[in-house]
Formats: sequence, structure tokens, C-alpha cells
Amino acid sequence: MKSLSDLQTTRRPFFRAAVAISMLLLYLIAFLLFVSRRPLPVEYQLIRRYGWHFRLLLVAAAANSMLLFFSTSRDLLTLFRIALFFLIAYPLGLGDEISVLMLFSLLTEIALYHPFRNAVIYMLLSLLVALGLGRAGSAFYLARAATPMQSRLFIAIIAFLYTSSLLTARWAISTESSLVGKVRHLNSVIDRLSEANLDFQRYVHSVEYSAVNSERRRLSREIHDSVGYSLTNILMTLEAAKDLMESNGVKARDALDRSITEARSCLEETRRTMRRIRSEELRETVGLQAIAHLTRSFSEGTGMHISVEYGNAPESLGAKLDLVLFRIVQEGLTNAFRHGMASQVRITLWVEEGMLLVTVSDNGKGSEEVVDGLGLSGMRERVKGVGGSVDFHSGPDGFRVRSILPLEQKE
Repeated sequence: MKSLSDLQTTRRPFFRAAVAISMLLLYLIAFLLFVSRRPLPVEYQLIRRYGWHFRLLLVAAAANSMLLFFSTSRDLLTLFRIALFFLIAYPLGLGDEISVLMLFSLLTEIALYHPFRNAVIYMLLSLLVALGLGRAGSAFYLARAATPMQSRLFIAIIAFLYTSSLLTARWAISTESSLVGKVRHLNSVIDRLSEANLDFQRYVHSVEYSAVNSERRRLSREIHDSVGYSLTNILMTLEAAKDLMESNGVKARDALDRSITEARSCLEETRRTMRRIRSEELRETVGLQAIAHLTRSFSEGTGMHISVEYGNAPESLGAKLDLVLFRIVQEGLTNAFRHGMASQVRITLWVEEGMLLVTVSDNGKGSEEVVDGLGLSGMRERVKGVGGSVDFHSGPDGFRVRSILPLEQKE
């Protein structure tokens, strides 16, 4: 997860400059508070001895804040920043307004520059350091009184509420940024899918037009080679019988018999030709052919890299299992694209002891908990309907669907 500063910088170009100026103003206010204060007689010696140390530490803290702002490795700088806060605030005590100002500026920087989990750890560490400042101590060989318990409790409550509000804002902005990223990703893919769909429609129309013309030419050849030849013979025989009708009735009768036989043969040849044409019609892709077509189309439409390992799986599992296998792969690809935002998907098939093992895994972001939506629950019902099983696993390395289908139902 990115830091709040990184998230805001990508959305608002002037955010970095605004944060830097705000931090410098806080240090300027702390300096002005220090030099303009009117210490009591008992505090005069401490303030006089601490003056040049305070200025040096304040400059170091400001430099550290600038390094935090421009650096990408911020853990060590943050620990050093907490140490500077302790050195600045310890001689003054927790109840001093400069110490409170430095504490709140430190909490703000941690919320801005660190991912959520790291921010929580560093904030708790800062609060523990701040609470330690409330006890009595000594600085520059001078005693420092403890902060009254009522003041310590008040500052602790205010600091806790401020920390909670910062973390809540941090989480809300991170969630919003994540949703914006998902919407942009989906819009980009929808555009690519629309373009791919238009190209596919144009391709289908061209293929249909070519297929229709090719089929017409094939039918024309079949009719010419079989029916056309027979009809020509019948016509010539009938014309000969007509000429022989008056001069030779016997030969005319023989010609008519040959015409009838030829017509019957032509009819049978026509039936055989139609049966052959019907048997040669293209069938709808099933089994592994349908999986190959689905993965190729999905990869072209979404840009995902999809690898398929067919193993020892048969070409077809039967109508029912072919459909279940197709839906498993289809739902796995859809989940990887819509929810996981994966760039790679791997599909493996393997037959062992009469069972087909199907695995669809991706490199998406995964989730801590798998919630069955319409797609996953529908997959469970289909697999259960054929006597199989399916389980889902989600983790930091992606999402995985693993199903076992019995092959006894093959038709």
C-alpha cells in the first residue's frame, strides 16, 4: 500500500509543495514560541542553557522533515525524527506548548509518509515517547518538574483522538484511491474489449460471407457432378424414346424403362449427396477446442497472458462435463480479470484415477477472505451437480480455483 503523500501526489501536483511549506511553518512557529517566551525565574537558567541546543535540534528536525519528504526509504529517517522530538521536548516537558506542537507535527508526518500498517506502529511509538516526557527528570544539571497528571491525561486523550482521525483519513483516502484505480482499469479494459468486439464482429461477418460463398460453390459442384449428369441422361433418353414412339414401340418402351431406372438412381444419388453434405457441416466447438477458443479470445480482449496445460485430458468429456469444464475456466478467467486485476493466468488439466483435476490460478492481488458471490456459488452448484468438488484459495500471490470432476459420466 502506498503512503498518503504518494497517493495525493499522483492526484494533485501542488500537494508536495503544500506539505513542505506547512511543515516549515510549524517549525517557524515553534521557534517563535521559544524566543518570545517570558520564563519564570526558576526556568531562566534552563532556557538560557538550552537555547542554542534548541535552535540546532530544530534545524536538524526541519532538515530531517525535508529528507523524509523527498526520500523513498523513510524508516530510519522516521526513527531519527522521533529521537529528535525526544531531544527537543525533554528539557521542556510534556506540558510545554512547543512539545505538544512538535508531537502533533511528528504524528502528521508519520501519517503522510508511511503505509497504514507502518504508520500505526510509528504513531504508537511516538505516543509512548511523549508519555515518558511527563515524568520528572533533569536537563543540563537542572531539575525538571513532572507534568501534572491532569495535563498528561488531557494531552494523551487529545493525541489519541488526533492519531485516530489521521489514521481514519489515511484509510479513507487509500480506499478511495484504490477504487479509482479499479475504475480506471475497468474503463481501460472495457475500451479494449469494445474494440476487440468490433473487430471480432467484422471478422465474423467476413468469415460468414466467405463461408456462404464457399458453400454455394461446393453445392453447385455437387449438384453438377451428380444430379446434373443424371438429369442430362434422362432428358436425352426421353427425347430418343419420343422419336422411336411411332417407328419402333419396343425400343421406345426400353428407353422409357431406362429413363425410369436413371431417375430412381438420380433420386438415390441426390439423397446420398444431401446426407454427405449434412455430415460434413461444421460442428460447434466442444471440449478442449472450446477451452482453446475461450482462452484465446479472452487473452486478445483483456491483454492477460493465459497459459493452458492440457496434460492427458481427452478431447471431449461428454456434453455435460464439457459444459461444466467450460464454465469453471470461464468464471476463473472472469474473477482474475474483474476482482484480482491479474496479468497472468495458468490453467492445468490432468486425468488421474478416473478423475479430471482442473486448476485455474492467477497472479492477482487476492484477498484475506473468499466470499462466494453469484459466480463462485454457481460454479459450486454446477460441479456438485456432476458429483465433483471445488475449492478456492486466495492469498498474497493470487487466487486459485481447484476442481475435481469424475469422468464416469462421459457420454
